[in-house]
Amino acid sequence: MGLEANEEDIQELVEKHGQELTTDKLMDLYREQQQEVVEEISSAEEEEKKGRGIPHFK
Repeated sequence: MGLEANEEDIQELVEKHGQELTTDKLMDLYREQQQEVVEEISSAEEEEKKGRGIPHFK
């Protein structure tokens, strides 16, 4: 079996792999930011409940 690769094939593979890594990193960053927002909202809701004297049960 004669497998051949030219410079264009190699460059295309490198570019696709680089894009996948970038996409993965962006998704990780997005998830982290979403988690921070959820935590901030939860914290703000807790403070609001405490301020109104509403008991919070866990």
